[in-house]
Amino acid sequence: MKRREFLRQSAAMGATLAIGPLLPGCGGTGRPRPSGAVEFNRGWQFWLGDVEDAVASGLDDSAWAGVTLPHTARVEALVTGEPGADTYQWQGICWYRKRFRPGRETTGRKVYLKFEGAMNVADVWLNGDFLGQRAGGWLPFGFDVTDRIRVGEDNLLAVRLDNTDNPVTGPKPLAQLDFNSYGGLYREAFLIVKDRLHITDPVIADRPASGGLFVRFPAVTRERATVLVQTHVRNDDTTVRRFSGRVTVVDAAGREVATSTSEPAPLDPGTDVELVQTLEVESPALWSPRSPNLYEVRSEIVEEGDVIDEERSRVGIRHVEMSTGGFRINGEPMFLRGTNRHQEMPYLGYAVPPSAQYRDAKRIKDAGFDYVRLSHYPHDPAFMDACDELGLVVMDCIPGWQYFNRDEPAFAELQLKNCRDMIRRDRNHPCVILWEVSLNESWMPPEFVEATQALAHEEYPGDQMVTCGWQRGYDVFIQARQHGGCTEVDDVACVVSEYGDWEYYAQNAGLNQEAWQDLAPDEANSRQLRWHGERAMLQQATNFQEAHNDNRKTSAFADGLWVMFDYNRGYAPDIESSGCMDLFRLPKLSRWFFQSQRDPAERYAASMGGPTVFIANWWTPRSPTDVRVFSNCDEVELRLNGRPVERRAPDRDRISTHLSHPPFTFAVGTFEAGTLEAVAFLDGSEVARHAVRTPGEPERLLVMIDESGRPFGGRGKDAAYVHALLMDGGGTITPEAWENVFFGATGDLELVGADPYSTEAGIGATVVRTEVRDPAGAVYGLVIVRTGDLVRLMAGSSADEEAFEIRFTTDGSEPGIASEPYATPIPTSDRIRAALVANGQVVVRADSAVERFRPAGSTAPPPRPPRRRRQVP
Repeated sequence: MKRREFLRQSAAMGATLAIGPLLPGCGGTGRPRPSGAVEFNRGWQFWLGDVEDAVASGLDDSAWAGVTLPHTARVEALVTGEPGADTYQWQGICWYRKRFRPGRETTGRKVYLKFEGAMNVADVWLNGDFLGQRAGGWLPFGFDVTDRIRVGEDNLLAVRLDNTDNPVTGPKPLAQLDFNSYGGLYREAFLIVKDRLHITDPVIADRPASGGLFVRFPAVTRERATVLVQTHVRNDDTTVRRFSGRVTVVDAAGREVATSTSEPAPLDPGTDVELVQTLEVESPALWSPRSPNLYEVRSEIVEEGDVIDEERSRVGIRHVEMSTGGFRINGEPMFLRGTNRHQEMPYLGYAVPPSAQYRDAKRIKDAGFDYVRLSHYPHDPAFMDACDELGLVVMDCIPGWQYFNRDEPAFAELQLKNCRDMIRRDRNHPCVILWEVSLNESWMPPEFVEATQALAHEEYPGDQMVTCGWQRGYDVFIQARQHGGCTEVDDVACVVSEYGDWEYYAQNAGLNQEAWQDLAPDEANSRQLRWHGERAMLQQATNFQEAHNDNRKTSAFADGLWVMFDYNRGYAPDIESSGCMDLFRLPKLSRWFFQSQRDPAERYAASMGGPTVFIANWWTPRSPTDVRVFSNCDEVELRLNGRPVERRAPDRDRISTHLSHPPFTFAVGTFEAGTLEAVAFLDGSEVARHAVRTPGEPERLLVMIDESGRPFGGRGKDAAYVHALLMDGGGTITPEAWENVFFGATGDLELVGADPYSTEAGIGATVVRTEVRDPAGAVYGLVIVRTGDLVRLMAGSSADEEAFEIRFTTDGSEPGIASEPYATPIPTSDRIRAALVANGQVVVRADSAVERFRPAGSTAPPPRPPRRRRQVP
């Protein structure tokens, strides 16, 4: 059989692989996957704990759980507790096993196994043979299994994961760590089948500034861009192979805008070559946070007219500059308003599917941010893809936090490998503008700083590799505000890496705190949960405003709020709640402050933009009558029950001097129930409105799945947040309601987490997941609300077309289909139980005897005397 005939048949037979069909060119978030990648996430067996002879094919694993990747080793508590408690984040040994049978089409082919992430030390065996170990859980690793795989037979892959504290991997013992490192095969895995003549994988190839497909832009103007494409090709065949390299640049509309083909050349067996091709793109659509234009670069290996192998990479044509004069992208100056993010999801830890990663990125962009620091480790490739699509610039970070092991040389060696693997994985992403090849808040030896700085520039030649770190020696200096930020830095480009939390929590950063001197520590700090109420959340917003305004006075060209989303920590049995959104991605009032800092002229196809106005007030009898309004407009008029209160310009005070758009504060005076409405004006014309209404008693429950730009389950395995809103008869959320919401699900949907969940600021929440594409079913919520001598039973469904009814009992007995139907409020009794019935089945049961709860937030320490700012090292 001729080679080209064999290749055509092999491609056609790809679907016969027992492990699944070849993946299409684009994956869950639109990113190209490795060519030849086979679906490898399904069909795993899992065991929590150590197992003797787990690598043996004869082991009976019928009692093991069947799982799909990404997978968490254990469903965790909403709030991870203290060491020794049942709710403490799980650490230990676990095993994964997968049986698969490659078809005959893999005969004579190269076969690679690749994992995107496995926490924390992974040992891998294939058919009883040890493939190797990868220490450190945040970056990809893989193996060449060409000579170990058994074609046409059952193969057994076994992975042992150790998530216990490790002095070599760091970043610190969990009980001392400011975040959690959840266990499991928590990212995707691939089996990659290629021709013996093939484009390599950059991580597996393990060559500086090489491997796979590497795309750079040596010259960029609005008239023309130079595209430098580097393709690493290896011949693992037994004969000389003669081929040419063809590179094509394709725009967003699918048009080929540039192409280059090299002259055919031979490649000897067992050797490799770096193909370097230069193309020109005329009138390029440049990438920036305001215009995230993407291209696709396709690199093909062509032999005798056939495409033997190809790799694709989405890229953005752009040029960045960072100096003491600020930040420029494509020659345009820009201040980067940013935030920090941890990648955890309640209950599921790090096992966040690609669509859920996209939703997080969209929430960040929608909230008014253009920059995100990946604290304090590399985040999922799907999140990076979303940042490319949405226009979020990224500071990519190696794993580290207040820890450097000077006693074990393997620690530094591993961190150098982390630097290389992170750059090799993410170098084609236009979103990455800064590389934090520095261990966060860790005093590093000078030789380590020098090594990581040199290594980064070796891996990414040219002027577009910009390193950063919190010690001198990197291209950009980064520092948290509590340590001084960029206040005393004028000789190097500078970024405020974190602000808004610790300086208010500890009250020891030497800042101006006189305005908060009458507040208790818990009232003055930024760690506020939604159930703490609007005054607490307004104080958080004030802290963020003061800090952001302060940052804008310095040499900083970017700042990063600490933090975007609330998160769990190993060293504290409570939620770190300084997020402008909570664990379930519900916004606090400060979220709209940041949205209001975006220019009203900016509009985005995939996110919010344009003029905005938001009343940061619930307008209850207990609400502040000094009403704060966030807007990016010239003027705002506040109206109470249709009557003008005042039309005014933005605030002018000490914490508004350097803001793009200061808030508006209205002195209403006396509370009057009804409607507050804010009308925003630009150049004298009305451009936006927002109204709040005094809430009444809860009368209805609205249940929805938060899809945030990605349909739930539209691309296969997925996880999303469910929000259950208690509302009055007019559709206003009742923020002071504290009730248990009981959840249930039908069809292909599964709920994960606490049930019931008590409402915070009138909203209950949970997590739903699915294993299938376009799942059928719905999520239901049921709540029992006492109001005086009456009880209301309320229910809702995430699917509007789903019919249901409520049945109840008042004698404490379990309700069922035959119980009394609910129609109108009923007299109260000692114990009321209810059941939601859909399609003839009880889906949810509720019980008034179940106690309500509230998650614990951080408790601030007593005030301390101000300390001197740390000098720049």
